[in-house]
Formats: sequence, structure tokens, C-alpha cells
Amino acid sequence: MPGPFEIDRSLPSAELLEVAKQELRETPEVRASAIEELRKLLKASDLNFPDDEEFLLIYLRPTKFYPESALKLMRNVAEFNKTYKELLHNLMPADVKPVFVDHGLINIFTNRDQKGRRLMVVHMGEKWNTKEVTEDQIFRALYTIQKLAVLEPATQINGAVVIYDFKGMGMGHVKAMSTSGAKRLLTFIQEACPLRMKAVHFVNEPMIFNMVWSLFKPFVKEKLNKRMFFHGEKMAKLHEHIGKEYLPANYGGTLPALDYGGKEWYPVAEQYNEFITKWNSCGFK
Repeated sequence: MPGPFEIDRSLPSAELLEVAKQELRETPEVRASAIEELRKLLKASDLNFPDDEEFLLIYLRPTKFYPESALKLMRNVAEFNKTYKELLHNLMPADVKPVFVDHGLINIFTNRDQKGRRLMVVHMGEKWNTKEVTEDQIFRALYTIQKLAVLEPATQINGAVVIYDFKGMGMGHVKAMSTSGAKRLLTFIQEACPLRMKAVHFVNEPMIFNMVWSLFKPFVKEKLNKRMFFHGEKMAKLHEHIGKEYLPANYGGTLPALDYGGKEWYPVAEQYNEFITKWNSCGFK
């Protein structure tokens, strides 16, 4: 078993493979056929992506093993990286270290939820010093986390859940966000991220959150809209989606209050610099 602050790259258990079969059409035969077909499509395309099995599975699982859909997702990723080249080109963990280590704005829980999904919380209120950390830097950190999450077969299959915590949000935070930043984040989540985003929960939203939501709402598509939930300070509503026994006391759960954060997680990122460099090479030929 991997430690609490490690990427879980263990092969899927029989139970997990059954989930993959039911939800993603994954069987040994479908997997082998899809990998072979995607390799052919990739070779004939204008895209430059690694074609080893581990890498192709990252794109085939979220697209339910339809090779054409996986290729389209790859193209979306290439387009996104091209559009935001100045922000993302050759982005390495060291480039976003302060967001994790010094500010602790993003935290990945060491446990999964009742459905085996990865849980992450993003602090967009009192912990966010807008004079020291920009909207762009937060996005770069989120983009880096994605590169690590896709390495986990369990996360590829079960997906991820994000909690956005707006506790202590003020006008300074609202002013630090932009329409272009909102569009970029939602384009990434909905079109250019090879992860199954199963739910997005908003908690501790103040009244002025409506101003923030007005930035994001125009870019939210129907599929994601159905997976977005607004709870305010009512953690019982959050517990309808994530069991109390899987949440820390910070969110009304029965687990101990969070005593770890980005500082503990950051060294994990640097262990995968080789893979991240490989990921950064993806794009158009």
C-alpha cells in the first residue's frame, strides 16, 4: 500500500476492474482493441503524444474506450496547451511550489470517499493572499495536480471530486478573479482534462459569491452543471454526497481536522518530474 502522501499507481483490483467494466466498458478485449486503434489514429494524425499503454489509458478511460473520442480529447489538450502556451509551456512542479508550500491553497485528502474518488479542496477565501498569489498561479497549480492524478488507475476509473471553500472571501478576492480566468478554468475542466470530474462542491459561500458565480456561469455546460452543488455553511447537505466518515472535522466529518496540506504533498510532485516532462511534450507535431 502506498503511504498517505504518495501517488497510488497500483494495478486495479478485481473490484475496481468491475467498476471499470460497468461504467467504462473496460474489458481486456476492449482495452487491447482500443489501444491498438488509438495508436493507429495517433500515428495518422498531426498530434505528438506518447503511445505506450499506460499513457493511452489516461485518455481511453475517461472516454469509455472509444478511440475516436480519446483522440478528440488529445486534440483538445493540444489546443488548450497551444492557447495558453505562455502559462503552461514546460510547466514543472518547482514553478508552482509557493502555492503549495507557502500558501497551502490546495489540499488533496489522504483518503478517498465512499465511491473511491479522489478528494481535493481549493481555498478561495481567507487563505488566499491575492497580493502574493495570482489567479494564474492557482490555475498553474491545479494543472500540475492533474498531471499527477492521471497516473492513478483508481482515480482514472473512479474519478475526482473538488470542494471549493470560500470561507472568509472578501471583495479583494472577487476583484482578483476575471472572466478570462473563469473561461480558462472551465474550458480545462470540461474539454481538456482527461479526468472524470464527478462533482464540484461549493461551501462557505458568502453573499458576494454571486458576483463570482456570474463570472463562471456563462461557461458551464449542462453536464458539469448537473454535477455542481452549492451548500453554504450547511455541511449536512455536503454529507448527502460525501459520507461524514470520509470528511475531516473542518467539513463536519468524523475524521480529524486537517493537519496536513500542500507542504506535505509537494515532494510527491517532484518525484514525477520525468513523467511531467513527458506530459509537457504532448501537442501538435
